[in-house]
Amino acid sequence: MDEINPRITSNNLLVPFIIAVWEEYYRSTFVAIFKYTDRREQVLKKARLSHYQLEQIASNKKNLEQALSECFSFQRPSMIGENFRLLDSKLDLAAAMRKPFKRRRVTLFDQIEALVDGRNAFVHTGEMDLSLYDREIEKVLTDIVEAVDRCYKAIGSHFKFTPLTEY
Repeated sequence: MDEINPRITSNNLLVPFIIAVWEEYYRSTFVAIFKYTDRREQVLKKARLSHYQLEQIASNKKNLEQALSECFSFQRPSMIGENFRLLDSKLDLAAAMRKPFKRRRVTLFDQIEALVDGRNAFVHTGEMDLSLYDREIEKVLTDIVEAVDRCYKAIGSHFKFTPLTEY
């Protein structure tokens, strides 16, 4: 019966939106840091701007930083860690997500990697996670917020600013 349970279906529909917000947060943060990094050349070499993106930059429809950020993936914590290390080799966001959380055996890093796998299975093959009850989706949201907060604090610590927590 869970295959036709509307709550499980709607919870599965939430996951792609949650990951999209997650991805946009890291993309925007990448753009902000890229504007001030000394390693612009390394990042530009790694990026593969398409002809279409170059035309948008030339016609001022998109700025360089935004077009550049679209060349990188920001869904998986492993890729987020790699991308931010391009900007600064000492900026390790993946480590912030690998720390224990609420005495769980599985780290936030691994939980979010699995969530992205589940999102991809749902979006590309229609495979639903039948264990995604309301309590589980609340746990997913808590994990995402905690991972973002940890990364924000790590960025603040690295660049020596006090993160805003009143949002």
